[in-house]
Amino acid sequence: MIRIKTVICALLCLTAAGCTAMAFLGGAAVGVAGYKYYEGSLEVVYESPFMETWDATLRALDRMDMEVTNKNHDLTAGKISAMRSDNKEVKLSFKYRSREETVVSIRVGILGDERASDAIKEEIRKEIFE
Repeated sequence: MIRIKTVICALLCLTAAGCTAMAFLGGAAVGVAGYKYYEGSLEVVYESPFMETWDATLRALDRMDMEVTNKNHDLTAGKISAMRSDNKEVKLSFKYRSREETVVSIRVGILGDERASDAIKEEIRKEIFE
């Protein structure tokens, strides 16, 4: 009983700190260690090495009929710019977090679009883990 109360308390603390989506309990989030939407960008932590995440992102954008307009990376960071069919720009930034984790920031349009960013997040997850 004490263990359950401790877990609930920890989850409430995460929620109060603005990290509501950092803990998952289910199969839909397999391979995603956490994510948050903040100031127009969706930041996602994928449980995947940097280059696997990079390659999966390029495949996901292609599958979503987005034209990649610019891409570059080094060993620990990278950026991809793409254009949707409605001419909204998509910007993705990649950061090496650890050998098995990559942080990807997704921004759709100038002000951001949470639903569109979430759709891209899911397509990348599918490319990596399915």
